Amino acid sequence: MTSPAHGSRTLVALCLSVAALVGPGVHASASSGHAARPAVQHALSESSARNFLLTTIDEKIRGEWAKAWTSLYPLHKRIATRNAYIRCESRTPFSAPLERLRIADVRSADVRVPGVRRAVPGVALTVVVALRWYGPRDPIVFRHTFHLVPVEGHWTWLLSSSRYREYAHGECGGLFAS
Repeated sequence: MTSPAHGSRTLVALCLSVAALVGPGVHASASSGHAARPAVQHALSESSARNFLLTTIDEKIRGEWAKAWTSLYPLHKRIATRNAYIRCESRTPFSAPLERLRIADVRSADVRVPGVRRAVPGVALTVVVALRWYGPRDPIVFRHTFHLVPVEGHWTWLLSSSRYREYAHGECGGLFAS
């Protein structure tokens, strides 16, 4: 049996690793005029943002790192090359089964893109995630907001700020990287 302190540390580590895995900064960029709130391009609807995010999350959960990398933000592809991304991300195990995932909210937002000085108009998607933890009775449930920004008419996702820094320094990082 594990101590309560060990269990708490494990739970925190698990939640952090899931947030990193489920979508380390899923983001996209849209052009807009001078509106107070950024507008999403008509071709890139909230519905297409939802579908893109769910597809990207599914690719990551299944360990399809090469496939997920293809829709990564172009600047981030230069920082995290395909081979480096696949090698590093495959070293981060998904340690709890996903019980459910639901997109609770989609809204226009200014997105802070790691490596870019100014915020980029995009979309914020709030996701509710439930993970099985010691059986189905007591799932771990948390909310996380991801961002998408369209590039050349399609959604792209971003590395989180911490992952961006790790890749920029030639490191894999992550909670479970050796």
